[in-house]
Amino acid sequence: MMPAWAARLGASRDQQRALEEERSRTQAALQVMPHMLIELDADERLLRGHPGWLDRLPTLGPMAPGQGLQDFLPVDLATEVRRVLAEVETTGAPVSRDWQVRQAGARVWLAISAARLPPLAPDRRPGHAVMICDTTELHAQRKQADRLGKFAQLTTNLVIVTDPHQRIEWVNAAFEQQTGHSGPSVRGQPLCAVLQGEPAPGGCGDRLRAMLAEGRTARAEVEATAACGRRFWLDVSLQPLLDDEGALDGYMAVASDITAHKRQEEQLAAMAAEARATRARLAAAVDVLPDGFAYFDAEDRLVVFNPQYRDCYPGAAAAIVPGASFEQILRQAVQSGDILEARGREEEWLAARLAAHHRGSNQQEQQLADGRWLRVIERQTPDGGRVGLRVDVTALKLAEQRTRIDFSATMDASQDGIAFTDPEGRYIYMNPAHREMFGIATEDEILGRSWRELYSGDVADHIATTALPALLSTGGWRGELIGRRRDGSDLPQEVSLTLKADGGIICISRDISKRLREQQERMRLREELQMAQRREVIGQLASGLAHDLNNLLAAIGGSALLIQEMQSGAAEVHAQRILAATEQAGALVRRFLTLGKRQSNRSRIDLCPLLQEAADLVQAGLRNRTRLTLALPDAPIWIEADPTDILQVVLNLVINARDAISTAPPREGGHEISVTLAPAGPAQLVQTYAVGAPCADRRYVSMTVSDSGPGIEPAMQAKVFQPYFSTKGAAGTGLGLAIVTGVLTANHGAIALQSAPGEGTRFTVLWPVKPPDAAAPSDEPAPHFALPAIAEPAASAQTFALPVAAEPAPGPEMRPAGRLAGRTILVADDNADVLRVLVAFLEGAGAEVVPCSDPRDALAALQDDPRIWDLLVTDYDMPQISGADLCRAANDLAPDLPVLLITALPDWRSRISAPAPRFTAELGKPLGRATLLDAAERAIGAKAG
Repeated sequence: MMPAWAARLGASRDQQRALEEERSRTQAALQVMPHMLIELDADERLLRGHPGWLDRLPTLGPMAPGQGLQDFLPVDLATEVRRVLAEVETTGAPVSRDWQVRQAGARVWLAISAARLPPLAPDRRPGHAVMICDTTELHAQRKQADRLGKFAQLTTNLVIVTDPHQRIEWVNAAFEQQTGHSGPSVRGQPLCAVLQGEPAPGGCGDRLRAMLAEGRTARAEVEATAACGRRFWLDVSLQPLLDDEGALDGYMAVASDITAHKRQEEQLAAMAAEARATRARLAAAVDVLPDGFAYFDAEDRLVVFNPQYRDCYPGAAAAIVPGASFEQILRQAVQSGDILEARGREEEWLAARLAAHHRGSNQQEQQLADGRWLRVIERQTPDGGRVGLRVDVTALKLAEQRTRIDFSATMDASQDGIAFTDPEGRYIYMNPAHREMFGIATEDEILGRSWRELYSGDVADHIATTALPALLSTGGWRGELIGRRRDGSDLPQEVSLTLKADGGIICISRDISKRLREQQERMRLREELQMAQRREVIGQLASGLAHDLNNLLAAIGGSALLIQEMQSGAAEVHAQRILAATEQAGALVRRFLTLGKRQSNRSRIDLCPLLQEAADLVQAGLRNRTRLTLALPDAPIWIEADPTDILQVVLNLVINARDAISTAPPREGGHEISVTLAPAGPAQLVQTYAVGAPCADRRYVSMTVSDSGPGIEPAMQAKVFQPYFSTKGAAGTGLGLAIVTGVLTANHGAIALQSAPGEGTRFTVLWPVKPPDAAAPSDEPAPHFALPAIAEPAASAQTFALPVAAEPAPGPEMRPAGRLAGRTILVADDNADVLRVLVAFLEGAGAEVVPCSDPRDALAALQDDPRIWDLLVTDYDMPQISGADLCRAANDLAPDLPVLLITALPDWRSRISAPAPRFTAELGKPLGRATLLDAAERAIGAKAG
């Protein structure tokens, strides 16, 4: 028998061995746990610890008994554990809290749970047990579940979840809205019963049951019933839900409302039926069309055609079947030889024909091998297909051919030249008359060649810049051109151009060489006749004037001889006879000067048609291959003027240009005269003019006449405006530019000349838009000439009139004495006799007069002291210095000094160059004493005022 102590010792050893085994099992169990387990004493010192899988945290330190939390845990995690322990101490209950930390850029979620441990001894404080779990994956699953839940709630599809017995557990908001059933009201109800409403054989319930019975994923379209009885269609996808062991855990159904789609299907079915009926009606209508008809779909495959379409291409009849492509049918027709124009160039023709077919709209004509002609009409339909018609136009083509033959014969027989060009300007037809005109032997020499080959470079450029723009804008153009024959000679033509619909040109040409020669001959004879008539008239006038003047001079000479022979006191009668003869001579000269003058007839006129009229008048007389061009503005140019004055100016300038060009050598492309009209710009108002000077405050129009003639030598340019100066020899009168300057001076215009030898000539005319307020210089005859009575003192000088008769003695109011008393007057005239008479008249009125027969002396007197003179009286035509030059000097030296002009030149204004002098008054010779004194007195009075 074993002793008791031995039994107790054996029992103790068995207990110790069991405890060790339990501890080993516990330690082994801890090793496979993924969570961190920590046992702490009352001072939060580690008693035992198991890191679990959290030892993968790089910041986790090794565990050892007696360590504090911060010795083996990260600082922020140790802080969070202390907060949990503090909460356990406060509440006395276990506490669990989620906490996250950033680890290697990723977010890690941890669950911290803590509870009290019983004390190890009654006198000791309780410790704590802490478990830390990695819940990152669990958080991700929760987040995923939350998102799916939100999606199920927000989706417009119906979402239903059932248990394995097909009873509803959950529905989303879309289900409630669509069916009218709330979630609580259908929870636990069979899905089929809720969706079907009233049971019906083969209805929604039966289909769903069949799908559910299969126990696998299924999809079907079912018709459901809402709570209000409304019927609607659903596209249902059914998905079984399995648990972790693979056993059926329920079903999830996702359904979308396809009611609108089903309604649309019904409508489309109805429309398809209608389309089939319409197609049948269309096919019946197409079959009775007299023309070939075919419809190709968007893929260019044949859908509908009639027998007439197949009859158009008998060689391709086998290929013309529904479903055949257009290209297949066309290739078969070409290969069979049905299409005549494709023979010999099959691939090229096919490419062009297919390109035309694929355009939105196409129309062309085809000639078939059997002689028929088809008009092909193709149009694209809105759905992308194409409709084609084949119209038999054989009869029409034959009629066109007959008409073309007749028309061609008519054009070939025409005496006028007729030619056609294509849109690129190449000749496609030219009749015999046109070829003969240019010296072209056969039609092959010119067909396909450009119209430019029949004209010189300048003329071709003129046609391109003038005729063609007018042709494109109005559809037609007519004018005269200079062509170039094959032998290089000039061909004057009258040309009419008409624009064809395809962009080509119809040209009708007529040789006008003979007509121009006849016109030029008639013009030459007419000009010679007019010149002879003018010379005859001038000769007759000169003869009559010489006769009358000779008679007067005889009377004057005879009376003077009698005075010499008679005694003193007996000469009064003869002196009166001399005065009477002098008066008659003056009147005769005045009548001669006014001969042929016309009255001005100003009106408001548009210059554009007036210049066109002038160009038409000159056009026929152009020679030496000269063309006249006009550059007129589109808008009217209105001025107040006499139309005859305008025509005189333009005609004289253009005729001078024409005559100058006639003496120039021929030039490639011919010569040109251009007339340009435009409002005058500011720069033109300040340039220098040969005659006249524009006013800055007045509006003018500019008329420019330029030519490509030989030009004018610089030495000649100063003389061309002088009367009777001509560069034409015996053929000219020298009055053309004198007339121009006279007209411009009378209308307050101006003219400038620009020319150089070999570079042509350019005249620029400025014409005022409105005449000045002041009246133009008077054309009235000059006042009567009077001489002081020979036997009487100066104070009793008289004026005699015709017929000769004794005048009563002048009254006191007629006596000139004292009218100019105290006035100092400077008189300049190169004629000594006239100078003495003027001095006698002025001195007889009490003036102090300084006479100068040399104008240079008068200029020196003005320069010495211009302030001492009250009046300057000057002649115009004087040597060295003219009256205009003397007046300009006086205007500069003494702006207030009045200047009186006395001249025998009727055209003195045309001789003035810029700047114009400021004369106070102008008097003509001969003049009377009273006229002179009145003018002098008014001029001095105006200065004093």
